[in-house]
Amino acid sequence: MIARALGLTLAALWAAGTASAACPDPAEGGVEFYPSGEFLPANLLRIYIYFPRSMAADQGFQNVRLLDDAGRAVDGVFLENRADLWSPDRRRLTLLLDPGRVKTGLDAHAALGRALVPGQAYAFELSAAAQDDQGCPLGVAGRHSFTVAAADIDPPDPAGWSLTVPMAAGTAPLIVDLGSAHDHLSLAFRLRVLDAAGAIVPGAIALGPDERSWMFTPRAPWAAAPHHLAIDERLEDLAGNRPGLLFDRPVDQAPLPWQSRLSFTPSP
Repeated sequence: MIARALGLTLAALWAAGTASAACPDPAEGGVEFYPSGEFLPANLLRIYIYFPRSMAADQGFQNVRLLDDAGRAVDGVFLENRADLWSPDRRRLTLLLDPGRVKTGLDAHAALGRALVPGQAYAFELSAAAQDDQGCPLGVAGRHSFTVAAADIDPPDPAGWSLTVPMAAGTAPLIVDLGSAHDHLSLAFRLRVLDAAGAIVPGAIALGPDERSWMFTPRAPWAAAPHHLAIDERLEDLAGNRPGLLFDRPVDQAPLPWQSRLSFTPSP
């Protein structure tokens, strides 16, 4: 029995040593946090972490902490999902700040308040011990420092966006100034450029600093014809607000009217 246990122990140590020898250099690739801004609202709803390689399925919120300006961990920040919100390739992790604390009128909010206090400095920190799907630790901690701004209680308002319209016959980008920071993943999927016939214009999307602007570069030169920027009703800002609809609202509150299309024409 002892010999068998010893044999298993030696085998495990050999396997660990083999995995360690095959692990990537910690300097290969880094971790990215979104939202990326220096100032985040007190009612921030979610964060995203991008990894340099595919991670183990169980390496979720338990490896991420919110630290205050003295380096102390803040408790009860994240919603502890049994199934972590990974992308299919497990290189993007979505973490929800506990909505019970974010949203007013709920017991958790009344008892604990929001985790983020306006005017205070914090950092989201990812442990260097988080393991990839080969059992290798990242080796380098990830960190995003920020200061908390007032709660965002203004839903996205496309009518107030500013468009920089490109010239026709070229492929300069359409630039949309959103006026405030938006959820970066929402910006990737909830805005589309349509041609005069209503078909989606193929092209590439890029985001400006702090996810406050959206840029679209067409695959083919712009036509000197009317185009439209179509806004999906599920577009969200950093607080989970949608056009005409606050995240922190009574359940039976109907959305306010909002402009779902912005028209523009590249000039010849």
